[in-house]
Amino acid sequence: MRRVRLLSAIVLASPAFVHAAQAADDAVSLAPMVVTASPLGSPLDELAAPVTIVTRDEILGRGAATLGALLGDKPGIAQSSFAGGASRPIIRGLDNFRIRFLENGLGGDGVSAVSEDHGVPIDPLSATRVEVVRGPATLRYGSQAIGGVVNVINSRIPGEMPEGGFSGEASAGYDTVSNGRQSSGLMQAGAGNVVWRVDAYDRRTDDYRVPGSPSKQAMTWTRSQGIAGGASVLLDSGYIGASISHMDSDYGIPVPDPANPTFIDMEQTKFQAAAEFNDLGAWVRTLRLTGGYNKYNHGEVESFTGDVGSVFDDRLWEGRAEVLHENIGPFTGAIGLHASTHKLRAGGEGGELLAPADRRMLAAFIFEEMPIAQALKLQLGARVEHVAVEGGALDEATLGVDRRERSFVPLSGSGGLVWSLGGDWVAGASAQVSQRAPEASELFSKGPHEATETFEIGNPSLKKETAMSTELSLRREGERYSFEAAVYNTRFNGYILKSLTGETCDDTFDTCTNYPGGTGDELAQLRYSQQDATFRGLELSGRHAIAALGEGMVGLDGQFDLVRAELASGGDVPRIPPMRVGAGVYYEADDLTGRIGFLHAFRQNNLGAFETETSGYTLLNAELHYLLPRQMTGDTPVELSIIGENLLNDDVRNHVSFKKAGMLLPGRNLRVAVAARF
Repeated sequence: MRRVRLLSAIVLASPAFVHAAQAADDAVSLAPMVVTASPLGSPLDELAAPVTIVTRDEILGRGAATLGALLGDKPGIAQSSFAGGASRPIIRGLDNFRIRFLENGLGGDGVSAVSEDHGVPIDPLSATRVEVVRGPATLRYGSQAIGGVVNVINSRIPGEMPEGGFSGEASAGYDTVSNGRQSSGLMQAGAGNVVWRVDAYDRRTDDYRVPGSPSKQAMTWTRSQGIAGGASVLLDSGYIGASISHMDSDYGIPVPDPANPTFIDMEQTKFQAAAEFNDLGAWVRTLRLTGGYNKYNHGEVESFTGDVGSVFDDRLWEGRAEVLHENIGPFTGAIGLHASTHKLRAGGEGGELLAPADRRMLAAFIFEEMPIAQALKLQLGARVEHVAVEGGALDEATLGVDRRERSFVPLSGSGGLVWSLGGDWVAGASAQVSQRAPEASELFSKGPHEATETFEIGNPSLKKETAMSTELSLRREGERYSFEAAVYNTRFNGYILKSLTGETCDDTFDTCTNYPGGTGDELAQLRYSQQDATFRGLELSGRHAIAALGEGMVGLDGQFDLVRAELASGGDVPRIPPMRVGAGVYYEADDLTGRIGFLHAFRQNNLGAFETETSGYTLLNAELHYLLPRQMTGDTPVELSIIGENLLNDDVRNHVSFKKAGMLLPGRNLRVAVAARF
């Protein structure tokens, strides 16, 4: 029953069905699911707040082109679905600069938070696992993690030798709705005390079909390729290693101007280095050093002429040092320093939107835990930062641009309790106060953004944003059934809001209709402002194996999530995901797993200023995974998968998308995939 228990642990964090066919022999023991984004590498049942984990098997089965598409049906997580290659996860109604995207614990999301048409330069095919972490552990990663951390793990810097000295994987998939083709491969090998890893992927999709007609949603095509390599020297108690990766992604911008369709041409090269030294003394358990450099750029290209309208060039240097300790009185924990330098440059129309901007950050953090009683554990976290942001601010009276620098000292602290109730039940409670410094685009935006059809105006007088959060959770991890519930409330002082004003502009501020003599009508005006706001919500998920069938088990699963976000001045925060409910029936055996289920999103009529109502929809999905017999494949496990998505061919418009009025999400899709591990 250990296999069923592991699946239960995975689905506890990710209540939609996760297939995790094991490539190893049945005799191999299965380790507990450990959350690497937690400073201490804690198991799921030792954290005060919920964690969502997506395994490699689900990544390959889903074939999602973006992290938003991969995570968007998990409880409490939606997606922005701006374009086929640009869809960010939205966690509990929070997005952009309130969600931190990491790759192996270091930042690298390019300029995706600046605007919804900018994709996160991390393809899911490059990940071996994705974790979404909330609560006290997020303070380790900075004030941009108020809403949560999405950590993409790919082990490109190996920390251990593969069993037998070699391991590998190859996969391929095809989607009917978009003529989508994808393939990926990875190899890891070692000799002596040196271990290396290489991986690569390729993804190509055409414009996808929409329900109700043979027509397609124009400019939803994607092209993405990536290659990476890394190596480590294994020490007696630790390792030292480095990696380099490069990705190239092109994708169309939907709902185009028929006379001027646009696509994004994006590239990123990333260097990372890491070292870990263990067993250093009586109380120092581990010293971890990590650092990275990201070189990112993208152009917004006119399809017909090839002219580049906007160019964004981003450089990020980041480093972190952590000491993990134990036996300091009753405490076990982590103490660390974190620093980064961020340089953003823009040209063409992008330069009109945002002049050169720099951000420097230096921080210290601490995360500690201690037992209060045999079944009760206390977790504490704190962080102090110094953030300096420099950019060009628009003087609306003179239409000049003044170079300014703003400095902030965000302070954050958190506490949590984890209570083991017995019978595999665990209760959690957490409270957190987090401060976030405004980002350059929130302070200094000042021009047109053609891809989003908006004219964006920053506010150089913005103050720190403060979030005060409380959360209660209850979960069970077991062989026969699992359950998780979380209720939360977050009150923001000075919530930084990007909202439509009802005014319109052309390409310069003096054309805006709120400027004397302005008659512009091409772009909707957006302004950054601050108001107090309250977010509250509920998340439920569970699964229960109800009967044996043949060599497997039949069971039921379900999920529910709801978030409400209201402004203190009255009205609702714009672009908040609707309430959702889902359920399914699954079957699990050693060589065959399957599921059929639905996810229904209700109508969203809690609207921000100048928003429109969005109708509800129902997604009916099914999947079947079959592990071929060993007599056919020898020692190489091969899995075949068939996945059906939106089988009812329902019209789906995403309320949180800026493109919802003119953009339907994909219609009925049949996906076939194969994966082999050796």
